[in-house]
Amino acid sequence: ESAERLVDKALSMMKQSKVTSILLLPLGGCLCFTRAHPALPIPTTARPPKESRFERNEGPYSADVTVDGTVPATKHRRHGSPFRTISRRLAVARDPDDGKRPPSQVESLVANAKDIFNFGRNMKMSNQKYLTAITAGLAVSLAMVPEAVSFSFVAGVSPLVGLWTTVVLGFFAAAFGGRAGICSSASGACSVVVAALCSSHGPGYLAGCAALTGLLQIGAGAFGLGKMIRLVPHPVMLGFVNGLACVMLKAQLTHFQDAGKFLSLFAPEGLATYGCAILTMALVKFGIPLFQEKVDAARAVPPTLGGVVIASVVAKVFKWPLKTLADVAGAETFKGGLAVLPKLGLPTSVWAPLVSSPIETLKVILPYAVTMCAVGSIESLLTLQLLDGIIDDGERGSTKKEVIGQGIGNLAAGLTGGIGGCALIGQSLINAQSGGGVSRLSGMSMAIFLALGIVSFAPLLGQIPVVALAGVMLLVCQSTFAWGSLRLVGKIPNIDLLTIALVSFVTVKDDLAKAVVYGTIMSALSFAYKQSTAISATIGRTKLIPPSGPILPDVKAYLMNGPLFFGSTQAFARLFSVKDDGNDIVIDFSSSRVFDHSA
Repeated sequence: ESAERLVDKALSMMKQSKVTSILLLPLGGCLCFTRAHPALPIPTTARPPKESRFERNEGPYSADVTVDGTVPATKHRRHGSPFRTISRRLAVARDPDDGKRPPSQVESLVANAKDIFNFGRNMKMSNQKYLTAITAGLAVSLAMVPEAVSFSFVAGVSPLVGLWTTVVLGFFAAAFGGRAGICSSASGACSVVVAALCSSHGPGYLAGCAALTGLLQIGAGAFGLGKMIRLVPHPVMLGFVNGLACVMLKAQLTHFQDAGKFLSLFAPEGLATYGCAILTMALVKFGIPLFQEKVDAARAVPPTLGGVVIASVVAKVFKWPLKTLADVAGAETFKGGLAVLPKLGLPTSVWAPLVSSPIETLKVILPYAVTMCAVGSIESLLTLQLLDGIIDDGERGSTKKEVIGQGIGNLAAGLTGGIGGCALIGQSLINAQSGGGVSRLSGMSMAIFLALGIVSFAPLLGQIPVVALAGVMLLVCQSTFAWGSLRLVGKIPNIDLLTIALVSFVTVKDDLAKAVVYGTIMSALSFAYKQSTAISATIGRTKLIPPSGPILPDVKAYLMNGPLFFGSTQAFARLFSVKDDGNDIVIDFSSSRVFDHSA
């Protein structure tokens, strides 16, 4: 039929029914008419198709259709997706009511043209967003200090080592990582791994271990091993975030204790400690956001940064008896000056034995490096997945780049005498909630501000109360915990509930890497068991035409359904009645799959 008649029929069908899309496929090309139902709005900010994805040959069906339904004489090549080819002028001519619809109700290449051409400009960040990213990095740099100091104590090294590890690792991991918003530092998971190495061979070996870990991560990222994180099931992710929230809560509660007991509310120290934490949480959660709604200029300052600064000033003015960062890490850590800068190169304590006996030295540090590579990569990739779901920027992080970025950061940290680390979920969440997920500048500025604080503003930085930062982390714990998982009881399979509980428990009791491995194994075994019971057979009769010999008109046939693998071989064998079957049978695998050698 002619193009005009095809168009008339298509528009008539769209008027008389609830059909939302009609696809006409003649030999010479493709026409697609789409009319959105009012209940199914089509956003005008849809991602434009790539021009190279569809390219049509010249022909009568590749040309634009005019209002009167005729094909213009000039033929031309059409680019873009064939599912966006109807002009809004044609829709208005055929159905005047559609002309009153907003562009989101009528799919139109013309109506979407402005959005397509403005796509790049809309994605460009304004100066305010750049400023927000930088100030978010400043806020995170303050929250990094107590974590880096405490992880240094776990690893058995000076607090300066942990702080400079955060600077070097945080900068390079943010610059080369998988997405914006991730903040890396010396971490508890990695510090626990290398603590035994430090106690047995000294802190010098930690730098060599961090450098080797970086090389292993760069190799793992180059071979694309980071994509294996997609095998982690959703119940494992829920258990991971719940366990992580408990671990962070447990770590912050130590700031409210003295000699293993919680401070008394009736003591001056206890009243000041609890009051400062509550003041910080109230400012971050309510006070500063309400102020930012009334004053536009204040929106560039993250609530976390403003809350910590205001709480610190109040504590200083009223002379509250609080522990500061200098009290926790020592005055030597915050003395400042160029003398605290790290030295480039591996320490002599590990470089000398590495040159003299490289095989023996590698035998010592390689097991720790492999473990730290696995632990750091898993935690960083889980952080990447978590931020992908939190930061709504339409982008997905690259697992390959994230592992390589962590490797570059650990290699640089090792070459500056650091202990290595990985992405920190708590600080990354602070960064995302402060607006730092829009640019890599947030992670890089975090490292720069922390370095400037250590060198130039160390005495001022050391006066920040620890409980002010603990108040911010308590809010992070509250937002990290998946409260919706508590409503899943009775709504999801029991094995998934058990997986969530197991991963949470192992995360709190042991470490993150083991928890993820245990949860993934449990989910995999549960899936294999369910699939092993899914195989079945339908018995019927069929005609068998063998390659040679007579035709058998009536032969027993088994039509298999479900997967055949190592877990279903016994169930498969029980489907047959060997004694009752004849000499000739048919086993039809057209609806089944054979997966492994056991089958």
